[in-house]
Amino acid sequence: MDITGIILAGGKSSRMGENKALLEIDGITIIERVAGVVASVCPEVIIAGGSNRLDIPGCRTVPDIYPGCGPLCGLHAGLTEAGNRYSFAVACDIPFPDAGLMKRIIGEIEEGCAAVMLKTGPFFEPLFSVYSKDFAKAAEECIKKGIFKVTAPLELVPWKEVAVSPKELAGLERALMNVNTPEEYERAKGIIK
Repeated sequence: MDITGIILAGGKSSRMGENKALLEIDGITIIERVAGVVASVCPEVIIAGGSNRLDIPGCRTVPDIYPGCGPLCGLHAGLTEAGNRYSFAVACDIPFPDAGLMKRIIGEIEEGCAAVMLKTGPFFEPLFSVYSKDFAKAAEECIKKGIFKVTAPLELVPWKEVAVSPKELAGLERALMNVNTPEEYERAKGIIK
């Protein structure tokens, strides 16, 4: 089954103070790192909510259909434009995404399931999960009502969770770390060294 990769890149980076997708770790921008891993799993890669400054070879950039409403709007735009029924969504600020974990989540797709959501301990990881075209319809319903939480459409569609054990979670800290602040950016650069 072919899966589209959607990299969500429309945020304002307010806590970072500059576009975090374009920050470099070991000479490679974070979004290029994400795109490389996503492209190793997904034959089609979309950068959703991004700008021309995020022009990555092999990736197609699509603007938000409903601008300014956060990651749900980027996810909606990406799913709407995706060439495949299912898409793997990942935030642009996860510098070390894990292809093996992506494949595991993709492997949990079931017919009729509009989302396969990663759960780490008590938390869901909506920006490292799988969504279908049906989720886009539910997302649009929420957006039109002024509800922008990424998980809000789950109340309208069938979905499932993929939980990881505490032991597995210890090995996934690097794979799921976000770079939202200058301190987190320095920590990510330290991991490479």
